[in-house]
Amino acid sequence: MRKAFYIPFPNEVLPLKQHLLPSFNKLPPVTTKMGTTNSKLPPNTHLPASMTNGTQPFPRRFSATYKKSLTKILALLTDADRPNSPSYAISWPSGSYGSLTFHAGPTKDHELLATVRLAGRLGSDFNVALPALFTGGEQKTEILRYVPSFKREMWWFAMPVGSGADVRIERFEWRRSRGAEVKGVEGGSGSGWKLVRMGGQMASDTGHRDDEADDDDGRIEGFTSDGKEVVAVWADAGLSFHLSRIGGLEFRGSGATGELGLLWSVMAVVTCMCIYQLQLQRATSAAASAAA
Repeated sequence: MRKAFYIPFPNEVLPLKQHLLPSFNKLPPVTTKMGTTNSKLPPNTHLPASMTNGTQPFPRRFSATYKKSLTKILALLTDADRPNSPSYAISWPSGSYGSLTFHAGPTKDHELLATVRLAGRLGSDFNVALPALFTGGEQKTEILRYVPSFKREMWWFAMPVGSGADVRIERFEWRRSRGAEVKGVEGGSGSGWKLVRMGGQMASDTGHRDDEADDDDGRIEGFTSDGKEVVAVWADAGLSFHLSRIGGLEFRGSGATGELGLLWSVMAVVTCMCIYQLQLQRATSAAASAAA
């Protein structure tokens, strides 16, 4: 019997429903080519000067809220410690099955920080177009890859991190989690995802322990059960909070210090919202099936 799990979804749109993961017999092919240049950002798009003055361009903690019209979806990311500060917008202009854009302000008219389109045979990979660091710099497209597994669903990406002579390519994995880091997100449900720093490990890895099942079994907070650093966490919103709130995102460890680089911070935020987009799709499909 396949295991069911709950998909977090804004309550004003759809009550929480159960949904079964599909089973897969084969993993999609995994390659390690990073930094392709087929960017869909407009030419000469670069990070705003206001985001390049320090090492970490974003607040340490984001609160995410949700707005929806008939066809358009918008999520706002606001500093959880300064709720009146300017927010960042995540836009799905064609709905949850279309492209995603990340903006340096509260509307889709603000400067672009990234654009994303669905890719891959399963439609669960994402091509993420990142801006240049400075005027005249090179734009890159990195890939968020889906590794389907009934017990250990996971997404991963690899990209250059660090600065100067210390730049190297490292791999990062978004793993489902109910651990202390996720439970510590204010207003969260205690369930969500954690971004794990894998270092230079590039090979496809489907053998990590089931972090959702044994997250706090004898491990040190801030590290996974297989000894890797947790650099960001996402917690789905608790049911007691306002209906428009969808969750919270926090940078942790080396992810909070900025040592991984400005573009890594952008990639961490936007890939988290890519996973939310897939959850949105699944909830939509579950609602359609229930209504049929």
